[in-house]
Amino acid sequence: MINRSLKGFTLIEVLVAAGILVIILTGLLLTYASCFILNETTRNLTFAMNAAQNVLEEIREHTFSRIYRDYNRRTFEVPGILSGNSRGLVEVDNSNPDLLRITITVCWRQTGGRIIGGDRNLNPLPSSPARLVTLMASR
Repeated sequence: MINRSLKGFTLIEVLVAAGILVIILTGLLLTYASCFILNETTRNLTFAMNAAQNVLEEIREHTFSRIYRDYNRRTFEVPGILSGNSRGLVEVDNSNPDLLRITITVCWRQTGGRIIGGDRNLNPLPSSPARLVTLMASR
């Protein structure tokens, strides 16, 4: 006589469980990859803001009368981001002779080619997340 009381999983149950496991693992893998991208963006944003702050400190060391001439439309690269993959722009508005409006905007290219804060030619845009705006008065 054959014992038919063996218990186990059917093939359909195993396939359904494997399908659910694949879906869960795919979601976890995509989350992990997104964390790498977010980490790179955060690191580059920190480099960009530090570079902009350093340029601003450099500007503060200059005499007020020379700031517009020496810094308006000046570009710079961001240390820490691969050469040629970043650009910062200094804009000085001197419409008020006693008060300068200084805007420093930075953009960069991520590892996958995505550009943050700029156009295809790495020209910083006003919508860049790395942007400092300050007013400087004549002393």
